[in-house]
Amino acid sequence: MKINTNVAAMAAARNLGLVQNEVQKSSEKLSSGFRINHASDDAAGLGIANKLRSDIRAYTQASRNAEQANSVYNIAEGAAQSIQSMLERMKELAAQSASDSVDSAGRTRVNAEFQALKNEIDRTVNTTKFQGNTLLNGAFGASVTGGTALAAGGGVYSVGLSGAATGTYTIAAGSGVATLSSGSVSQTLAVSDGAIQSLNFSTLGVTINTDSSVLQATITGKTVIVGGGAGTFLVGASGSYTTNDVLTITGSSLDLRTATLGVGSSAADTLSNAQTALAAIDTAIGNVNTALGVIGAGQSRISNATDNLKTVISNYSAAESTIRDLDMADEMVKFSKNQILAQAGTAMLAQANQAGQGILKLLQ
Repeated sequence: MKINTNVAAMAAARNLGLVQNEVQKSSEKLSSGFRINHASDDAAGLGIANKLRSDIRAYTQASRNAEQANSVYNIAEGAAQSIQSMLERMKELAAQSASDSVDSAGRTRVNAEFQALKNEIDRTVNTTKFQGNTLLNGAFGASVTGGTALAAGGGVYSVGLSGAATGTYTIAAGSGVATLSSGSVSQTLAVSDGAIQSLNFSTLGVTINTDSSVLQATITGKTVIVGGGAGTFLVGASGSYTTNDVLTITGSSLDLRTATLGVGSSAADTLSNAQTALAAIDTAIGNVNTALGVIGAGQSRISNATDNLKTVISNYSAAESTIRDLDMADEMVKFSKNQILAQAGTAMLAQANQAGQGILKLLQ
């Protein structure tokens, strides 16, 4: 019998330590609900699960993007339907004025409503916006495509757009003010030589930012050209972030300004003008219907993209769950087994520690 080295106690302690580690791991897994809590639990599985989780979050945001794109189409559709109704009323008024059953005074009254409806169409176009971007003036997704304002040494370092229509904008500066104009629309703001400033021409949706070298004499006559573009929505996360994962809304296909529709100069004040207006309104109604067709096609595509995204999110979540989540029943079996082994190991360690007591009898 030996007392200095209790081999039995050492073996019992080693086994008890191993079992207690397993009990601790099971306890951690059962409390978190995850099979993988540390990289050591399953390094390869953790890497796959993390990639799936990042994809799920990206697809979830893509789904929100798709829903927002659908909101854009819904807003545009509501306004286009209103414009359609106004064009129908304008056609009714022009048809009334195109008959000699209405006298000159009557045509004047008819034309007053006719012109008011034209103005309301343009007002509707200018106020139909999403996140500050005008939807029905052909400039949704537009950008600065040219002009001389941004030329080196001119004092202008950037131009921002907020609902600006497509077209050419011209700066006229002098006597402490700068005027930006496009067609018949203009706005004047105070400007200083040699000062960093932001000229927010909110009426036109254009902001001109200058640097300290700006001079009124050098910016006058400069132009900013705004070209049509496309609103872009990321509705996928497959890795084709500039192609297959993107849906676009072409701004130029949604231009419902009276000038674009061809009724900007129409009138119903004479029989001849009313007849001319009727032909122009027919064309305008056709253009609005074309725009509504574009909107409807976009809504259908967005709806299908959203449904697909929800399916992808569900399937990716199931795949991640298979790797990361814990089978609670299976782990509970292991936990119970190890708890019993821990109790048995503790008892055996106590027995092994008592084995040396027998030596005392030899010493009596």
